[in-house]
Amino acid sequence: MVQKVLEVDELKVGIKDEDNRKIAIVNGISFHLHKGETLGIVGESGCGKSMTSLSLMGLLPPGVERLEGNIRLGSLNFKDFAKKDWRKIRGKKISMIFQEPMSSLNPVHRIGDQINEMVLNHESISKKEARGRALEMLKLVGIPRPEQVLNEYPHQLSGGMRQRVMIAMALSCNPEVLIADEPTTALDVTIQAQILELMKKLQEQLHMSIVLITHDLGVVAEMCDRVIVMYAGEVVEESQVVDLFDHPRHPYTKGLLASLPDINEQKEYLSSIPGIVPAPGKMPAGCRFAPRCSFAHERCKEVPPLFEMDNGSKVKCWLYEHGESEVTAT
Repeated sequence: MVQKVLEVDELKVGIKDEDNRKIAIVNGISFHLHKGETLGIVGESGCGKSMTSLSLMGLLPPGVERLEGNIRLGSLNFKDFAKKDWRKIRGKKISMIFQEPMSSLNPVHRIGDQINEMVLNHESISKKEARGRALEMLKLVGIPRPEQVLNEYPHQLSGGMRQRVMIAMALSCNPEVLIADEPTTALDVTIQAQILELMKKLQEQLHMSIVLITHDLGVVAEMCDRVIVMYAGEVVEESQVVDLFDHPRHPYTKGLLASLPDINEQKEYLSSIPGIVPAPGKMPAGCRFAPRCSFAHERCKEVPPLFEMDNGSKVKCWLYEHGESEVTAT
């Protein structure tokens, strides 16, 4: 049996309003991550992807808290973690590449000092050894002239080089799980391809598992083994990546895939999903996607469960209440 390195169980993240009522941003999601696997989490902006990733790192912004649920990393249970407990494992057991490297790196500290700090926080080694580790990591991520880069500041590097530095820093203590939150969003297409290729290469070398947060289905197809599709804070579909592209089930997933441009088909306009993601606290009753769904019917006034298909895929839609054969026959 393949080892599970990360398990998320009924995670609910949100805020409390003036009347102390809980308003969920992430609403009871569950998933797992196998050793050496890349799991994609995809959806529109506002679906709860980044809030999920911040929950896994214990980095929720002020006013946002984990309301319910649990996170386990191997034998570690995060349920009652205090800040000091998170500091011990963040960067060591689980690490993160953030969306915008320029705002994630400290602009007033040299690159080498920032990587050294990460290493020294988690390893009982000397400053000289930490600097050697920093140099080794810069070489590993393919940064040219690494000795000089150690003494440079973030503003002296290009966007692609800053992202490589972020990857070097995230991997400097050899974490079991790497969370990559939109790691190529701010980069041009050529650099995006280089960063993705670098991540795949390092995953094989270091035997780590990756949670990849993205809205780019092209990146999902390139990088992921399994995919979770999120909508309005909930998981609406979970599938192997090949199955998701060949046989999407949830109407939301179908809408996302239909909106992709097709090189073999000329269209005057690209397809789009009508409407917008509802705001937290203003969710529709029943299925959250129903107001935007062309398949919505009376049953959608009730909240659907996550139905499991014969091949292990899961879909949160009443169309699959009686199995998949009935849907494909219509």
